[in-house]
Amino acid sequence: MGRSRLELRGNLQLEVMRVIWTLGEATVDDVRAAQPASRRSAYTTVQTVMNRLLDRRLLERERRGKAFVYRARYGESELLARSLRERLASVPAQARLAALLHLVNGLDEDELDELARYANRARRQRRER
Repeated sequence: MGRSRLELRGNLQLEVMRVIWTLGEATVDDVRAAQPASRRSAYTTVQTVMNRLLDRRLLERERRGKAFVYRARYGESELLARSLRERLASVPAQARLAALLHLVNGLDEDELDELARYANRARRQRRER
């Protein structure tokens, strides 16, 4: 099975996305400024990562003056949900159900309660259609 288009590939991609999610939008310099000085990546390294995320349609950008400003196409939770949905869609139904049950088993009581409320709300909405 190949890599998901929505999958973040490596720690630097995740770090870049987290900076952009936190700031709302960012330039390459903004991302570098958010990194600890002791492990700050080279400008061209961050630029390459951001352009790869752009190519995979995880970021969008616009030119402002001489710089490009990048924004996430998806919020963090939406990207995670889309990535999981994409990954789960490519496996047999039995494996998909087992994976979801493993995820649910890892939830704490408050999360289980929230999930149950959401599931009941979704069920009611489907009946009303």
